[in-house]
Amino acid sequence: MVSAPSVELRRFTRDEFLRMIELGLFRADEHLELLHGRLIVVPPQGPPHTYSSSVLRDRLLAAYAGKASVREDKPLDCGQEELPEPDLAVVRGTHRDYAERHPRGNESVLVVEVSRTTQDVDRDKAMVYARAGVSVYWLLDIATRRLEVYSRAASDRYALVRVLGETDEIEVPETSETWVVRELLPP
Repeated sequence: MVSAPSVELRRFTRDEFLRMIELGLFRADEHLELLHGRLIVVPPQGPPHTYSSSVLRDRLLAAYAGKASVREDKPLDCGQEELPEPDLAVVRGTHRDYAERHPRGNESVLVVEVSRTTQDVDRDKAMVYARAGVSVYWLLDIATRRLEVYSRAASDRYALVRVLGETDEIEVPETSETWVVRELLPP
């Protein structure tokens, strides 16, 4: 019996990934994220995902007007091998503050992933976000109509994880606003 040769995977760093983007090594229609040093192809967004992302974007823009910047599908620097592109990120400062670099995880107020089919990947991102110092992470699970709220980052996990149903309320970090989860979900 012949044994299969061991396979070595080539991991990439954030800087290598950014350089490959600069060089145009990826197709324009290919949406990629760097997670754990691996390039992950992000699936296209269907109407339910787009609906919830748009509703959240509009509400976050209003809630954080003049206080923080809202970024949609933009890189968040979470470490040497991590460059996710959350659906939404509220970061301290203005867009001008990030003209020369991507914001770091610890510069965020809130990071949001909207998920219909990628819950496992988005739950894995909780570890990435916690390690990067993201203070609050929301995973809006469209399929189950729930909001998972991760807070109190401790090393590579969150000390507090709450799962809210669609009739539950959520406090919007660093604001005086409270929203009902149902308001964020497709009808």
